[in-house]
Amino acid sequence: MKHLEFRRKYVNQLLSGKKRITIRNWTNLKEGDDVFVHCGGKIIGKAHIKSIRRKKVSELTEREAKLDGFRSLEEMLNEIRKLGYGDEIYVIEFDFEPLESVSPHNMYYGSSDLEEIARKSLEHLDLSESERRILETFLRYGSIRRAARKLGGSRRRGDVRKVLRDCYLRLKEKGLAE
Repeated sequence: MKHLEFRRKYVNQLLSGKKRITIRNWTNLKEGDDVFVHCGGKIIGKAHIKSIRRKKVSELTEREAKLDGFRSLEEMLNEIRKLGYGDEIYVIEFDFEPLESVSPHNMYYGSSDLEEIARKSLEHLDLSESERRILETFLRYGSIRRAARKLGGSRRRGDVRKVLRDCYLRLKEKGLAE
């Protein structure tokens, strides 16, 4: 399942239902997707993506600002400027369903350490050249974020996570991970 991440400061707005849209500079989400919602390092719920509209920042409305949890359009525009977004953005509307707070790490990797998963995978699994390069880069730089940057940019974080998750499952099948 895909993920939609928010800063910790938005947790109460999400849980209360006040925040029902988000503005993004880029998205890989599609209308109809069901996604996990992350906030402050935890999965706090699921969202169903109702719509995604690409538009110019200058076309944003007061209504959209309110649905995004801001007091005014000006407050929302100030936040967009702080984030350094370009002139065109995505307006993502969603329905939110709260869940018991879950650690994404525990959900995907159990109690296993990511570096341990990478090392064991390189040693015990038949990996593609791409998987091998991703795991070696992850071990060299020590974090998903830094590895993604070295592999081509922060949008590659999903690729690093996917390889680690897939390897964890393969190791688990072989009895080499918890």
